[in-house]
Amino acid sequence: MNPLCFIITSLITIANINNMKTFKQYLIESDAKQKIECDINGICKKIKEYESGGNEEKILSVYKDSKGLDTIGHGHLVTKESPKIFGDLNINPDVLTGKTKLTPEQAETLLKRDVSVRIPKVKKLIPNLGTYSSELQGELVSEYFRGMLPQSPKAVSLLNQGKFEEAAGEFINAKEYRESVKQKSGIYKRMDALANALKKEAARQRSQNSSQQTTQGPVNPSTSQNVPSR
Repeated sequence: MNPLCFIITSLITIANINNMKTFKQYLIESDAKQKIECDINGICKKIKEYESGGNEEKILSVYKDSKGLDTIGHGHLVTKESPKIFGDLNINPDVLTGKTKLTPEQAETLLKRDVSVRIPKVKKLIPNLGTYSSELQGELVSEYFRGMLPQSPKAVSLLNQGKFEEAAGEFINAKEYRESVKQKSGIYKRMDALANALKKEAARQRSQNSSQQTTQGPVNPSTSQNVPSR
């Protein structure tokens, strides 16, 4: 049998076995799994903790977020683009009108899509994102997901300069933070979490630099100077 025909036949067989999904759907999902590494740094897990932790049933229908905006799933803000997004993901858009509900699996698929779209945008804002600790990456993407990170240009500028502790202080120096503390809402806790992750990153990088210098060892004065010839 022609190798190409064999591969196609095998894929069709697997697709038929895979919960009777269509071949097109199987290819879309397989391709998505290869391209989307949603939890590579615990980003999806972090967002789920903040957006839907303890509300797994509630998030399967449209609900109001902390700002009173229509939301569904793990923090997906409902916009005019949502019906098309749902269609592309093979999710019935009727969930947006309350005629049906998301399944937990669909909520997960939607989250992976949302995160995969946002990560490149965060990297554009913070080019060194991939070099930070997994904790800091998760917090940064989460705050971008919430819409707060782009509203803190000075904090982002300090971060990009490697001034992590200064960035931490600037990020929580915000009206939203102070209002949240007064109202005892959960927003300030999320902002504190990012600030703390920034401070830890400062300590981590200092430790790394110190370790590298120790590994290189001190310079021997006798070998660093030119010895006069006799």
